[in-house]
Amino acid sequence: MSMTTRTAHRVSRISTGVLITLLFGIPLAYVLMISFQTPTQFIRDPMSLSQGPTVSNYSAAWTQGDLGQQLMNTVIYSVAAAAISTVLSLLIAYPVARRLVRWHRWIYISFVIGMCLPIPVIPLFVQAQRMHLFDNRIGYIVLHLEMGLPLGVLLLTAFVAGIPEELDHAALLDGSSYLGFLARIVLPLAWPSIVIVFLYSLLGVWNDIIGPIVFLASADLFPVTRGVYQFYGSNTSAWTTMSAAIVIVSLPVMTLFIVSQRQLLRSTLGAST
Repeated sequence: MSMTTRTAHRVSRISTGVLITLLFGIPLAYVLMISFQTPTQFIRDPMSLSQGPTVSNYSAAWTQGDLGQQLMNTVIYSVAAAAISTVLSLLIAYPVARRLVRWHRWIYISFVIGMCLPIPVIPLFVQAQRMHLFDNRIGYIVLHLEMGLPLGVLLLTAFVAGIPEELDHAALLDGSSYLGFLARIVLPLAWPSIVIVFLYSLLGVWNDIIGPIVFLASADLFPVTRGVYQFYGSNTSAWTTMSAAIVIVSLPVMTLFIVSQRQLLRSTLGAST
């Protein structure tokens, strides 16, 4: 690698790091700083560093916003919908990639179109009421399977297409069933892509704010997005408490993303060796 190429790569990495810091790091750091300020300090000088950090904002946000129940609901919705969506993506992607079904190309194109179209909220609301999926956990999970399904099918179809077909024939000669082949051969090879599909689906459900407003009416079923929105409506001037609530809601996702990034890197390195 020449000196010019190494310099260009270094400049690119530095520029990317600076851009990420400006877009994400500074806003997150500011919200975190506000969450440790007292209301008086925030009103007096919102840009100043917290003098004698206080954690009372976190306890107030946790109790007043009922974040414990809402976080539990969100984890159930996100993990269940992401897991089911990922499994369905793999079950659809394999026969499409191997051209085992008729109209496989049109099936693939339909998922491409599905990624470009907005979610039809009003028809989904009408169907949810008719099919008894409105205002219940199972219905909410079913209605959120579309969050990661189009991308999951497209990504896994491309990955499965790169797996040699000789492995399929060897598995058939070995007496492996269809699901057994997917579990023992395709799943380990496609693990990095599966992790990406799962995370994408999970983040889509976790961050959804329209779905809870449209498909849920009972307060004990609310996820954190609607809970924080409702908490903000009753605490419009309590910016320090609101910042603490945002940190509490964002922390599980940020932790999962960091852990998954490490696992994804290890899986990618293991697949390349």
